[in-house]
Amino acid sequence: MTATPFSSEFLYWVALDFGGSAPADVERFDRFFDETHIPEVLARYPGFAAAHRYTLHRPDPRGDFGGGYLAAYEVEDERAVDAYLADESRRPRYSADPPLWPDLLTYRWRVVYEKIAETSPSTGTPDLIYIIGIDPPPGIGDGELAEFDAFYTDTHMPEAVANAGFSRGTRYKVRRELAHPAPGCPRFLVVYELAGDTDELVAETQRKLGREGPWWTPGPASWTGHTTPWRLWYRHISFLPRPTSPSGATIRRS
Repeated sequence: MTATPFSSEFLYWVALDFGGSAPADVERFDRFFDETHIPEVLARYPGFAAAHRYTLHRPDPRGDFGGGYLAAYEVEDERAVDAYLADESRRPRYSADPPLWPDLLTYRWRVVYEKIAETSPSTGTPDLIYIIGIDPPPGIGDGELAEFDAFYTDTHMPEAVANAGFSRGTRYKVRRELAHPAPGCPRFLVVYELAGDTDELVAETQRKLGREGPWWTPGPASWTGHTTPWRLWYRHISFLPRPTSPSGATIRRS
């Protein structure tokens, strides 16, 4: 079983909004998610190795594209993904905590992503993640898509990690879109990890990403025509690995 975020072959993302704003309600929502809901999901699906949660730290300035909260489930392998997708169609029921759960919840996305590449193995839990949805140019052919993938994986992602000070980058492609607002979820996803969660650090990282210079390799036409449907910063809340003993798992909170 995996014990670090973004280390499994598949990632099941759930993005949602919580309608309560009172501190006591938010605390109760977080506690119920971590102490009741996630353990129920991990118990139902043996191939789910861990879950980690995030809260929106900085939205996309172009619009409201991201839920206020993310839950990311680490899914070990193809068999576990297929088992989940087969069971998901039956809409399993989980415990409720009225009136906060599920009455004040709105789901934004539910997407299964498959890992393509990583700049280095996962070693720990990042304080912040910067997630970018990527679509290649429309109508791109197989050869151009292979060129796009090679440049993104071998050149651009490593340069972004090095130039902006990220600790790590991981690329994913869509395996199954279960729910996402029109026109659909991005075809590719990249997750950049950052140690530290101050506004000043985020601003400096974004400045480094936006600067021009020789440290960025010009990409092929298949790359320069890509679009980014959303770019979002999330701060880590908690990490819950699958229990390995009867005493249960330990929740690690930021």
